[in-house]
Amino acid sequence: MANKREQRRFIKRCEVEFTADNVTVRGISSDFSLTGLFIRTNHPLPPDTVFDMVIYLPDGTPLKLKGKTVRAAKMGTGRVIGTPVKSMKNGMGVEIIEKNADYLHFMRSLID
Repeated sequence: MANKREQRRFIKRCEVEFTADNVTVRGISSDFSLTGLFIRTNHPLPPDTVFDMVIYLPDGTPLKLKGKTVRAAKMGTGRVIGTPVKSMKNGMGVEIIEKNADYLHFMRSLID
């Protein structure tokens, strides 16, 4: 199966807090690209939701960004027929719509 992603992904686990409608939820980053990331969470936001997030870098530094949910996946108690269990993750794909120099510096550190 061909990879449809336009950007190279980098696996890095960081704690993430995201806030929408004055509700803050925690999650864990699963992978990063220059334009987005995946957040593992049991409370994904609906697609097209714009929200603020704080990524806590490995050294504890908070990195503030604005994102938009591109896709959300929440597994119920049943299994989707024909879908391998390993490929199903609770969480959401996020497009970063406002990033800063700190994020670009973080991405450079993953490449090196």
